[in-house]
Amino acid sequence: MKGTIAIIERELPSLLRMKQTLWIFAIVAFTFSATVLLKWPSTSTADLSGVQARAVFRGLAYAMFVTVVLVVPAFPATGLIREVRRRTMELLLNSPLRRSEIFVGKLIALVAFALLLLAVTLPAMACCYAMGAISPTHDVLGLYTLLGVICIELIVLGLLVGTVAETAESGLRWVYGATFTLTVIAVIPHIFLQGGESIYAVVASHMRTLSPIPALLQLIGDEPPGAIGAIESADLIERYVTSALVLSLIGSLVCIQRLNYSLMDRSRSQGLITDERSASLRAARRVMYLVDPQKRKSGISWFLNPVMVKEFRSRQFGRLHWLLRMVAGCAVLSLLLTLATTMGTLDWGVEKVGGIMIVAQVGLILVLTPGISGAMIAGEMESGGWNMLRATPLSTRRVVTGKLMSVSITLALVLCASLPGYGIIMVIKPVLQTQVAQVIVSLALTAAVAMLVSATVSSFFRSTAAATTVSYGLLIFLYAGSMLVWVNRDSPFSHAVVQRVLSANAMAGALNAMEVDGFQVYDGLLGTTWVVSGVMCGVLLLVLSVRTWRIWEPD
Repeated sequence: MKGTIAIIERELPSLLRMKQTLWIFAIVAFTFSATVLLKWPSTSTADLSGVQARAVFRGLAYAMFVTVVLVVPAFPATGLIREVRRRTMELLLNSPLRRSEIFVGKLIALVAFALLLLAVTLPAMACCYAMGAISPTHDVLGLYTLLGVICIELIVLGLLVGTVAETAESGLRWVYGATFTLTVIAVIPHIFLQGGESIYAVVASHMRTLSPIPALLQLIGDEPPGAIGAIESADLIERYVTSALVLSLIGSLVCIQRLNYSLMDRSRSQGLITDERSASLRAARRVMYLVDPQKRKSGISWFLNPVMVKEFRSRQFGRLHWLLRMVAGCAVLSLLLTLATTMGTLDWGVEKVGGIMIVAQVGLILVLTPGISGAMIAGEMESGGWNMLRATPLSTRRVVTGKLMSVSITLALVLCASLPGYGIIMVIKPVLQTQVAQVIVSLALTAAVAMLVSATVSSFFRSTAAATTVSYGLLIFLYAGSMLVWVNRDSPFSHAVVQRVLSANAMAGALNAMEVDGFQVYDGLLGTTWVVSGVMCGVLLLVLSVRTWRIWEPD
């Protein structure tokens, strides 16, 4: 117990002394205060029905959930990785402390940090409670209890990722990817299969309990996404809390087991080049492998950009055999989307299914792109590779073009995953062929904006972790922030204000083209988002080029 207290006294003050902690707390406090002020009654007429108070409570609940998901996972993952790289973890393991004491101390310190983050929202929640129609036990206490369970699960997930990842940027990619899978991907199968009696529908119904979203929606009394009118009788809150605590316990045991000296000495086999094996084995590998990952690579052709080839050969998951696996995964995803589209249109209609596909794919782009583009220049600066590039006869234009091409090809493979699903939509409802083409253009613009935002941010930092974090924040502010304004349309934001804010969100243009409920009323939104996104891409490309040219110059 003394060892656990010692770890807590060491970890919690260090978390609170970080510069970003003050900024996070200040931004959260300002955002939640502004949310309540915007919804505060402007007249002396009492709202006896409680509709306005419930609307404020739902908005606060969504904002608190998004804050927890965005902020909490990053600290445990990057903190543990920094301990390993600075070799302070080696000192802890050589101390009289047990591994369980080290883990529990870090867990309690991080949970205390998360509780302080939630405590910042208490003034806004108190104002919401003062408006009436809010239960202090079921609503307020239930919401904070549910968010506390989510924090524990995400902290354990972050610590587990910290024992696996080797760098802070890879830790951020893995932890946010796992968080996206746990919160969003786990719900998508049930959205398409709900109401069925097949084994797949039953599995999807149980799988959604791994995500906190259905439990949160049930707590605040909102309708789940893609609902088809069926009354939900299951207690999703209890199911999620049970599954989250079980997963947290399993993850804690695995994490404690991995807290050993292998974190500082991760042996890695050098392997054996295929060209050095026997002739019979080389012939067998030609049959088994379309692209052999252990085969020597040929020289770079004269017509290829050498920086692009370098990115593919040195970047994690960038080599050809990994790209082919990504293509295979996209093909499987395309088949699933095609099946879901065919089944879903029977119950909801083409427009709602298309809207779900658009939101899911934009979420995938926003999760994937900063992890790839965030290290574009910051990773070179951090590793010292930028000075080696400066010593080559390459121009800045060729360097930037090669790096952007490497990311563009990867994102193009991700975008191809949805094409069969949209093809089925055009077959089911041929009049939507023009709308589907417009949606694909909007998704391409979304990917381009995400790539250029991350690349431009990367040129201003020397740390990949910092560049990746800032990129995630800017993209979430751009896309999720504008959608929050849309959620509060008509109260307090007017129709014109919402349309201006959505003009920078290409996803909103895609939803407008698909005529999804709530977006079809904004006339001309699609063309405006194309123009604004194109201008943003041009400005970001100009800033990236100028910034790259400046840091390319001799010191």
